[in-house]
Amino acid sequence: MNQPPPYDPLALLRTGRGLSDDDEDDDPVREQLLDAATAQFESVGIARSTMNDITRRAGLARMTLYRRFANKQELVEATLLRETAGFLGDLQREIDAHESVEDKLTEGFVFTVETLRDHDLLNRLLETEPESTVPHFTVQGAPLITAAAHFVAGIISRSVPSGRDYDELVVVSELTVRLVVSFVLTPSQTIDLDDPEVSRAFARNHLGPLLGAPGAETPSG
Repeated sequence: MNQPPPYDPLALLRTGRGLSDDDEDDDPVREQLLDAATAQFESVGIARSTMNDITRRAGLARMTLYRRFANKQELVEATLLRETAGFLGDLQREIDAHESVEDKLTEGFVFTVETLRDHDLLNRLLETEPESTVPHFTVQGAPLITAAAHFVAGIISRSVPSGRDYDELVVVSELTVRLVVSFVLTPSQTIDLDDPEVSRAFARNHLGPLLGAPGAETPSG
């Protein structure tokens, strides 16, 4: 098997979006500003939020904000990257709580759909700014989808003794990620993924065979 390099999904996402490495995670003032930005964006969306709104909510001086973020776009990117990092960390912990790769993929799928559908910031942006939010998952979504595909492929390659080439795993992982994005953006009227048991059955019956999870039926062909 072609062993994967040590991909960092967040690093891939930053590179794909043309962003520099984030090396200031231990700055408490920066985190305070990001907390304020997240709360502000969840409240009224990004377009209606100003830098002054963020500083007022954070209780900090305007210059304190501009020392860390040169403009609103930098602040928005940093806020969204932190949300992504938090989600991936929670997802990794959910996956690590299960032994078999089938359970990892099944419970990871259920967790992802439930979490993204209930995500306050994502729901606010889809409600108030769909014209600028949806493209980040679709026509402008290549960096996000690529990073997520390597995240999934890494789980499989570490969990399953397999002769499958890593590049092939990335391809099927990308198909899975695109499927999840579709379900999050456009809920199905035929598959009730709001029901966790339906969601689990869907993952076992369809995603397991696609990704090659042991114990899942492999489609004949």
